[in-house]
Amino acid sequence: MKTQLKTYLLNNDCVDLYDLFHQLQPTSIYAIINTLHTLKCELQLTTKLNAMNDPSEQVALLRKEVDIAQRGHSMSRYIHLVDSHQTFTPNVDVVLFGDSITEWGPWQDVFTDIPHVNRGIAGDTTVGMLRRIETTLAVNPKLISVMAGVNDLAQGFSVDSVFENYQTMLTYWQKNNCTVLVQSTLYCGYRLVHLNPQVTELNHRLEAYCQQNDVTYLNVNAILSPDGFLSNDYTCDDLHLNALAYSQWINELKPQLNTLLNQ
Repeated sequence: MKTQLKTYLLNNDCVDLYDLFHQLQPTSIYAIINTLHTLKCELQLTTKLNAMNDPSEQVALLRKEVDIAQRGHSMSRYIHLVDSHQTFTPNVDVVLFGDSITEWGPWQDVFTDIPHVNRGIAGDTTVGMLRRIETTLAVNPKLISVMAGVNDLAQGFSVDSVFENYQTMLTYWQKNNCTVLVQSTLYCGYRLVHLNPQVTELNHRLEAYCQQNDVTYLNVNAILSPDGFLSNDYTCDDLHLNALAYSQWINELKPQLNTLLNQ
C-alpha cells in the first residue's frame, strides 16, 4: 500500500480519499490517512491533505491525531452512507439530494404524506454528488429536489466548476425522465460571508439555466436571506440551519413539491 500511495502523492496535487479507498480495498480508511501523513512528511510534499507544522512537537502530534480522526470519521461515514443508499432502495416519489443542509433537515417529520428519501450527506460537494448520483435513480423517484454548492466554494472550487457539475446532474436526471427542482445555494453568515458573492453568481447562473431548460427553480434565499446574508435568527454557525429556518423553508418547499408531483 505504501508504494501505491507514494506514487499517488507524487503524481497528484490533491488527495481523493474516496477514490483511494476504493483502489486499495480492503484497507482501513484510517490506515490510508496515517500512511499519507507519514509519506508527506518523509517526502516533504504539499497537497490538500496537509501535514501539520507547529513549533511544539506535542501540539503538532495532537493536531495530527485530531486531524486524522476527523478525516477518517468523515470519510468512513461517507462510505457507509453511500453503501446504504446503494443497497436500500425503497420506491419513493421524491429524493432530497444535497449536503448537510439537506441531510439534517426534518423531512421525515414534516413530509409524512410524501414518500421520500433523504440523500443528503454532510460535507459533500457537487463532485461527490456526481459520484453517487446513481443512488438517486435507484429508488425510482418522480421528482428530485437538489441543493448544493456551498461546500465546493468553501473548498476553493470555482463557480464555473460547480455550475458545470450542476449541468451534468440536471442533464442526467432529465434524460432519465425525472422532474427536477433546483433550490438556490444558501447564503452564509458572518464567518463565511466572503463566499456570498460567489453564491450570488452561482444562483444567477442556475436560475437562468433552469428557465431555459424547463427546470423549476426555488429561491430559498428570498425566504431566509433577503438581504444577501444568513441571519443569526436562522443559524448558530453561519452555515447550518436551525428549526426556525427549516420551518420557513418547508412552508415554501412542500407546496412546490406537491404541485410538481401532481403535474
